[in-house]
Amino acid sequence: MTSIALSVAAFAMCAYLGRKSLVAGLCALITVGYAYGILRANLPDGFSHLIFDAGTLGLYAAQLSKRQPVWQHMRSEDVRNWLTVLVAWPVFLFAMPWQDPLIQLVGLRGSIFLLPFILLGSRLTGDDIYKLGLWFSLLNVAAGILAAVEFSVGIEPFFPHNAVTDLIYRSKDLANYTAYRIPSSFANAHSFAATMVLTTVVIAGAWVQGHHGKWQPRLLGAGLLAAALGVFMSATRTNALILFALVVTSLFTGKIKFGYRVRWLLLLLVVGYTVSGEERLQRFRSLEDPSFIVERIGDSVNRSFLDLVRAYPLGNGLGGGGTSVPYFLQDRIRNVVVMENEYARILLELGIPGLCMWALFIGWVFTRRHIKKKDMFYVGRRLAYVACACTFATGLIGTGLFTSVPSTALLLLLTGWIIVPEVAFAPVAARATDPVVAPPVVNYGRTG
Repeated sequence: MTSIALSVAAFAMCAYLGRKSLVAGLCALITVGYAYGILRANLPDGFSHLIFDAGTLGLYAAQLSKRQPVWQHMRSEDVRNWLTVLVAWPVFLFAMPWQDPLIQLVGLRGSIFLLPFILLGSRLTGDDIYKLGLWFSLLNVAAGILAAVEFSVGIEPFFPHNAVTDLIYRSKDLANYTAYRIPSSFANAHSFAATMVLTTVVIAGAWVQGHHGKWQPRLLGAGLLAAALGVFMSATRTNALILFALVVTSLFTGKIKFGYRVRWLLLLLVVGYTVSGEERLQRFRSLEDPSFIVERIGDSVNRSFLDLVRAYPLGNGLGGGGTSVPYFLQDRIRNVVVMENEYARILLELGIPGLCMWALFIGWVFTRRHIKKKDMFYVGRRLAYVACACTFATGLIGTGLFTSVPSTALLLLLTGWIIVPEVAFAPVAARATDPVVAPPVVNYGRTG
């Protein structure tokens, strides 16, 4: 009953705030996403799996039903066309009775449910991103405090051992198998780390802007510090690698004032000093061995993928390729075939046509040329480009790319943001129907 009440509350909150503004709705939903893992762990009744989905439906009901101004409609036209293609094929396959209807429904959810975040991301302005950066910083600080407590006292007081948390308790592989990877308030350590990495680009983009007062840059800096330390507390190597890529990108990106470069370097020194003094934060060091990386990629991208192409040209049915099926539905899956490769999962569930659609879409995303040096959020958009590219690439060596809460929503949101031209502020109401809006050059106020 508690889970149902929380789902209704999540729907109502996201719908109400989503009607007020896209940013308010996103802040509400991502907050639900941050709490989702720990709520589901302590309410393992099945209905708790629907809390984030209910909030997402509330946001969709509020935003997707709103009529958009002409300038916004034209800005996201290509995105809408691609969404139509990506959604239509899984819906068609849903009619094919290759799996149990409930498994098909779970697979359909994994294939299309979060895709509208690409459209929502294409509607974001620079002002929206700044506000999201502040809220994400606050959430990261809260998640970081909880992670630090778990690091000190253990995860047991927060995550009871049950079927929902089994993955967390199977990750006791740190410090000679004496310590767990830290999930903070998320469903697992990978969701925690992926969320920290993806929020980093939004926070960093907002951090280097001008600010109205002293508290904003301080909050954003704290959010960045919490995110970086969270990645290492989670002990997930792929996300640590993405974080390193973002650090390198930031160091060679222009349009960052000298003062912020100095602060960024000081923050990196604090993180480096903290990590160097604690063995449990250094699992990423296994990446120093090239043979490990080659072996990991070889295990996920090998001849068996070609065998799957030949055996399942039209897939194994929605939900039959490794989508995160709840534990109480696992016994309904027919002909279980799983490969630790997100694109193999797409092949198994959507067949060769679905895999080709996704390959073409990802190629289209990263061949756009809409990130300009004159953009107010050039730094954030460039970091988002790198983060999204790296995250899509990690699908070759793991699963869960399109079903993680809330990192999948963030990934698709950032994808939508980087494939459209930047608009710093929405035009005033009198110009809302103008067909073309030049991205204004704006400053938030006091610099420094």
